[in-house]
Amino acid sequence: MTRQLDLEQLLDIWLDDGPTDTADAVFDAAVARIYRQRQRPAWRVSWRDTLVTTNLKLLIAAAAVIVIAVGGIALLGRPSASMGSPSVPPSVSPPTSPSPSPTTAPSARAVFPSWWSTDNASGTAAGILPAGNWTTRSFAPGFAFTVPEGWVNSGDELGFYGLFSDTPANQAEFAASEALADAIIMGPRDSPYFVCDAWEDHRGSSAEMVASMVANEALATSEPIDVTIGGLTGKQIDVRLDPAWTERCPGDPPTADLGDGRTRGILLDAPDRGVIVIVVGSLHSADHDAFLAEAMPIVESFQFDLSN
Repeated sequence: MTRQLDLEQLLDIWLDDGPTDTADAVFDAAVARIYRQRQRPAWRVSWRDTLVTTNLKLLIAAAAVIVIAVGGIALLGRPSASMGSPSVPPSVSPPTSPSPSPTTAPSARAVFPSWWSTDNASGTAAGILPAGNWTTRSFAPGFAFTVPEGWVNSGDELGFYGLFSDTPANQAEFAASEALADAIIMGPRDSPYFVCDAWEDHRGSSAEMVASMVANEALATSEPIDVTIGGLTGKQIDVRLDPAWTERCPGDPPTADLGDGRTRGILLDAPDRGVIVIVVGSLHSADHDAFLAEAMPIVESFQFDLSN
């Protein structure tokens, strides 16, 4: 008799060493590119451990068992007629998707603005999104949303989703610093940071994270408010570097100006998935109010699919 393997333990090891690295690095890079100049190293892996929750791991485990079973059948071959096994084609159920369903489907080959480097695209990013309703391809939990003309999906992975608008401000900033002036990024995070990861360690529920942000001397924050988005509840807070804070973020070049950045953080408690963090950020304070007016209707249109 063979020894039964601890599937959960194996998955923990595999997920810690494998797929989580890319998604975490992409999320960190996106945050860094909202606030950092080109000279700052952007690819850092500092937000870990909650990308895949236990329940999601179990779903992956079940999928792995199915793959192994199908692979075994393929290797063994179809039962012969002499064995008395009828050949019955398997039934296939259509995949479920968040409601509402998209009126347009992402093209098989994503197209991005000519000024933006496609090297920054990640996962199953859809590229330029014609106005209408859309659904995510890979992000968990999946969600549907509505965008006007002029928006781009830059990343769609298990633990990262990114949107930015094709505007002169973003084009000019990208040409100058390879960063985006304004962007929406999101992902399930265990300890998100909003200005400098070296100064921040916010953990727990959305309420606990926001309380930690308010108490953080490096940050200046608005009064947190309760929000409900797409069936999930949580907190919303505006955050920036406190003008009285004199330390520099480790690794920042002397020309970096974190004080000019502005962020709206939306933290949603997702059952069995931790906290989903949505960052609506601007590199320059002068642009932020106008960007919020464009971005918030998109965020508020999110409808999460929590059935899986």
